[in-house]
Amino acid sequence: MKSKLVKFRIRAEEKEALSEAADRAGVTMSELLRRAGRAAAAGRFAQRGVLREFVLIRTAANRLATLAETHHADPAVTACIKATAEHLRSIAGRHLADLR
Repeated sequence: MKSKLVKFRIRAEEKEALSEAADRAGVTMSELLRRAGRAAAAGRFAQRGVLREFVLIRTAANRLATLAETHHADPAVTACIKATAEHLRSIAGRHLADLR
């Protein structure tokens, strides 16, 4: 499929922010914008706050799993904590994967 050129206007500081974001991601600005456009078109566009919440859920799950490994814990409690941690990881992982 032949490529098409897309032109649009943005402020200089917006262009600089996009350029820096592309550099951090290790891609060109064009690729960064293509990815963002594809994600938005597929309904996978999320605000930074939403992404932060999913990362916090995953972090909480990892902490719960660590707590479950304490040596003096009741086996039933340990199993419950591990199951909860796995459910939280699954939720966060599913949503984070959808947003990539």
